Amino acid sequence: MTINHSYAEHIGRFLFKVVTVALAVAGFHATAKAQELSSVRRHVDFSLQVANNHLWRGIEVSDGLVMCTSLAVHDQNDHVRLGFWNGTNSSGQYKEFNFFGEFKAGGWQLALWDTYNFSPGADYNNHQFFNYSARTTGRFLDCILTYRFAESAPRFPLTLSWSTILFGRDRWSDNSANRYSCYLMAGYTLYQDADWRFDASAGGAFTLASKAGDRSTFYSDKPGLIHLELRAERRLRLTHDYSLPVFATAVFNPVMDRAFFQIGAQVFQF
Repeated sequence: MTINHSYAEHIGRFLFKVVTVALAVAGFHATAKAQELSSVRRHVDFSLQVANNHLWRGIEVSDGLVMCTSLAVHDQNDHVRLGFWNGTNSSGQYKEFNFFGEFKAGGWQLALWDTYNFSPGADYNNHQFFNYSARTTGRFLDCILTYRFAESAPRFPLTLSWSTILFGRDRWSDNSANRYSCYLMAGYTLYQDADWRFDASAGGAFTLASKAGDRSTFYSDKPGLIHLELRAERRLRLTHDYSLPVFATAVFNPVMDRAFFQIGAQVFQF
């Protein structure tokens, strides 16, 4: 059997066109997927940090090997950010799961954290996640206003922050009302280059409400300086594309007569 050369040529051209169109469609699809993935990456971030304890505003929330993770979505300009934060330790004696929202404009940032620590040894309601009753909830809502001078003056890396607990387990010992505990913090970057960074910060606690015979705050048994910190960070370049920030922190709490040391690493942050 013989095949007409003209006919075979037509078939060849037809198959060539089919393959070309198929490859073009596949390429367009792959490009669209790549652009979609790139778009997702611009709006989603997550992180993992490990340390020998978890320190927060002059308090050691947990000891042992602690892992802190976060997952958040934000707009293209990173003005609005919504996410989740989790902390746990290797023994399972520390468990925390928070919601947070942030709004940024210039050097200003306004954040609201809905914090729920459900550690097994907690002395408050640690088993009703959706309980928002003021007298019985185990969570608290923390509103934080921050201003970073470095946004407008890079040579003046001062950060000021004011936090007030608006709702939750920040109540007087008789559970009669909210204390509205406040935490005022000032932080300053002492030195920074491509590999090293050194920071110092100080914070004090007080309450907006008052009660006769009770001077306690959410953080301490009386108002005062609860947080003095010196922090060093070293960025270890492990590969061409990956570096591992490791840090060490010394924290002192004069009001509660305590001191803590922390060492850890930011395993990843995307």
